Amino acid sequence: MAESNATQVILTDDGIKIIKAQNTADNAAGGVANLNDPNLMSVIEKQTEASQYAGLTSQYNVILKRAKDASISTAALTTAYTNLNSFMAAILTDTTKASDVNRDTYKSLTDAYNTALSNVQTALSNSFNTDIDNMQSSVSVASQAASSAAIVASQAAITGDNAISVANNASQAASSAILAGSTAAVSASQASADYQTLSAGVKDGSVVHITTETVIDKGVIGTAEIANATITNAKIGKLAVGTAQIKDAAITDAKVGSLSANKLTAGTIDFNTINGKNINASNITTGTMSTDRLNVNKLSALSANLGDVTTGSLKGVNIVANTFSTPNGSFTTDASGAVVASNLTIRGVTNLVYNAALLGGSGHNIPGWTTSPMAWYSNNSVHDGVPSIGINGDTGSGIWNNFAQSKLYPLNGLTGNPYSASAWFLDYGSDAKMTYQLTLAFFDSNGNRLPPGNYASAQVLGTGSAQAWKYLTINGFSAPSTAVYVGIQYWAYNGNGHAVFSSPMLTQTSQSTGYQPDTGNVVSAGIINGSVINGSTINGTTFHGGDIINDANNTAKYYPMTITPDGAYKSTYFDSAVGLQSSVESGAINYKYRSMIGNGQYLAYDSVINGQGFESHSGYTSVKDATFSNTETVTGYVNVTPSTGIYLYGPTQKINFAGNADNIGSNGVTMDAYGNIYAQSNSAYWRIRDINGNEVANFGIDTANTRAISLYRDTKIGNLFLGVGHTIGMLDSSPLYFKKGDSRGRMLGLYAGAIHYENLIKSSLLSVKRDVKKVDTAYWAQLVNSIDLATYQYKTDDNTSHIRLSSIVDDVNDTKQWQLPDVFVSRDEDGKLCGVDDSVLLNATLATVQEQQKEIDKLNGHLLELEAKLNG
Repeated sequence: MAESNATQVILTDDGIKIIKAQNTADNAAGGVANLNDPNLMSVIEKQTEASQYAGLTSQYNVILKRAKDASISTAALTTAYTNLNSFMAAILTDTTKASDVNRDTYKSLTDAYNTALSNVQTALSNSFNTDIDNMQSSVSVASQAASSAAIVASQAAITGDNAISVANNASQAASSAILAGSTAAVSASQASADYQTLSAGVKDGSVVHITTETVIDKGVIGTAEIANATITNAKIGKLAVGTAQIKDAAITDAKVGSLSANKLTAGTIDFNTINGKNINASNITTGTMSTDRLNVNKLSALSANLGDVTTGSLKGVNIVANTFSTPNGSFTTDASGAVVASNLTIRGVTNLVYNAALLGGSGHNIPGWTTSPMAWYSNNSVHDGVPSIGINGDTGSGIWNNFAQSKLYPLNGLTGNPYSASAWFLDYGSDAKMTYQLTLAFFDSNGNRLPPGNYASAQVLGTGSAQAWKYLTINGFSAPSTAVYVGIQYWAYNGNGHAVFSSPMLTQTSQSTGYQPDTGNVVSAGIINGSVINGSTINGTTFHGGDIINDANNTAKYYPMTITPDGAYKSTYFDSAVGLQSSVESGAINYKYRSMIGNGQYLAYDSVINGQGFESHSGYTSVKDATFSNTETVTGYVNVTPSTGIYLYGPTQKINFAGNADNIGSNGVTMDAYGNIYAQSNSAYWRIRDINGNEVANFGIDTANTRAISLYRDTKIGNLFLGVGHTIGMLDSSPLYFKKGDSRGRMLGLYAGAIHYENLIKSSLLSVKRDVKKVDTAYWAQLVNSIDLATYQYKTDDNTSHIRLSSIVDDVNDTKQWQLPDVFVSRDEDGKLCGVDDSVLLNATLATVQEQQKEIDKLNGHLLELEAKLNG
């Protein structure tokens, strides 16, 4: 590029603006801290970043064109920008949702771009004239600083509105810096035009207007007379004016180069109006230097011991210290980063509206909201994906209808703090006399809204036609001293309306903020060792109690207690023999037992208590289950529910009634999965009694088999009636059969004492008999006549018993002393003597009677013959 006579542009007022912007941006960058998770780019940060990155892209295009025009290599700058652009494009694709960001990658790409940009600017400074270079460099630095300030501001952790205010100041400063740069560029262009005019030469008597701040370089004006002139904000370079006479002139805010101070012999130099440079402090021997005039990069630049700084404030600075504490010790931070505070509040911008996203809404029912019959849930009218609460009907003339109210949020005694609210409103077409109202209200301990003066509202009037989405805000209304709760309300008034509210936001800030779900903020604080946390809602956090369990079986690194972000509470225990875990999750309480000892089978027991009842099952796993999640083989289970009662399955499932005697646990009964009842080792009876303790039935269940089964009430077994009044009856009036075996068996013998009967019937049906033959009555009469009859008493009889008469079955003497033919003797199935078979004896007696009748008849015949002979 051909070099021409130098034309210098002094960046004065604009330069001061840029410097101020630089200072403001630096203050913002130094005074804010990280507001959000460093690995998460919020919606606010994305939107700010998108705007700033657009400025960076514009800056890049300008620098790239100028560098190419000056034949300066831009390969490194293009590569750095391309890499940064690829990274940012992925993040800024959707600026309505927060997303993860790798801050280390982001910083490295940004640093690489800034380094490449600085190198190109340095090359440009060697090619362009000094003024242009200074101007562009200042604008570039200011733009970079502003961009950095905005990025840092979006990450700020300063609480509430201070962070927002600083970020806004930084953004405004950046805008001012860019505006100043643009103004400076225009000035530079005008300076170049003025220079061209001067270079062409000035004819005698001609007038040249120099409209910009211009340096008249060396030798431009040889000899000049300047009369009645005013030189404002001009710099006359060394020997720019060879010989000059200035008469009756005023030089305002001038900079005179190479002025020897020893030429000043009189007067006063006021340092309030002169900027001194490189002043040797050793020559300052008297007076006081105010600290507000000091501008020191690092305190280490001051060699003196600062001692205790007891007044003033440190603002917009980074504090790096080994320890930090308040004078009374209420807040301390040690070198390891541990924080001890007597009262610590960590607050971000949290939406205090419960279920602000209206999850689970249907019709008039929205979880967490109190609604009137006029309210309705709408997932068709959404703002940025958030459903709405609407009204579509007539409130009535002059009537206010509170058609929706959020769940009340407790203040926990923290009154006096500012609260802000916002919401989006859409009118589908309401009467012109309609009024809609968003209200930020405070409530007493009973949930009643405090009287006027204790709430604030934002209103929208109906127009008789549809209205587009409107953003309603309420800023900085302080909680009154009598407030216990805070919440928001939606109101409709005076007529027929059709409108919706969406995206409600309630924050403890002095300014309303954009909508975010009521999920709270994530506080990354490492390990917090404290005693009491009061009045806080902690969301999306994992809590561990104690240290990781020190046991070889704890391969999953469980803590004794853990609360997971999904709301599950788990308590875990391990030793060399077992692993135990209880949990409260998904509305149920779970208990798990896992054996750590086994050979192909490891015992596993699980129990669950939920809204349906209780379930417990036993089984085993094929491998050691140290994570409580391996597949189980179930061998039995028991369910206790209101719908099914007690349900048992498996050979090991039993109900044990342990008893209450000294030998508890062995004198009750056990019921298995089939409903069978088993005695325990020391059991005596299984009893049934009425409510008064009266006996109903006693079932002897002792192992010695000495306890009887006793029934204390009339008992019915099918048609058989067993009465407590010494009665056996048949309910259907049919005969009672005694059979061997079941009803198909032979008749059964009956042993009894005296039998009283009305009729005795012997079954002698021919149809049931075989080998039927007529008997020899003389033979049976002979047998009957051979029987020895005897009188006697039973050994069990007493003196009042009557004399008994019968035949005798001699079961005592081998040589029988009492004659009884064997045919009359009854034996059991084993051949053992039982007694006399009266049935045979009776019929033998009948044969004897028949035989005697024959003899009688024969004797009567002889008698008749004798009578005939005698009467002959």
